[in-house]
Amino acid sequence: MHVQFRLNDEPVESHIAGHETLLAVLRDQLGVTEVKYGCGEGACGACVVLVDGKPLASCLTLCASVENADIMTVKAPDPSGLWALLQDRFAAHEAAQCGFCSPGLLASCFALIQRGEKLTRQQIREALSGHICRCTGYHHIVDAVEEVMTLWPVMS
Repeated sequence: MHVQFRLNDEPVESHIAGHETLLAVLRDQLGVTEVKYGCGEGACGACVVLVDGKPLASCLTLCASVENADIMTVKAPDPSGLWALLQDRFAAHEAAQCGFCSPGLLASCFALIQRGEKLTRQQIREALSGHICRCTGYHHIVDAVEEVMTLWPVMS
């Protein structure tokens, strides 16, 4: 089977088996190592990418289902500066320690902030509840997201 999509603003064409997940194609065929294999069950968030702006677990997403989609990882070009701001605030708040969960978390945070809503700490926690981070205890992550929401131009 043949599939086409855009990955980080670049066109991609790949030959896949109908049962292959987006995660397998990204990592094994395209060498996209920033997307991590965590649980393989969609429960940890390590493999989250943005598909047409929405966070999806790539380990559960059949690659065939992303035909003509726009897929973004943390390495996507972003003229708005949101990726850079998120990464900077994650570092400043020590929200990324081992870094394994960070790419998926950052992708979900990117989508969350782009929604343009001012969220409470509890709402941020709930929005990121599909992510497992064994290092930070989540407080630092919520601190970083909360600060970005106050700094991000859409929020002003």
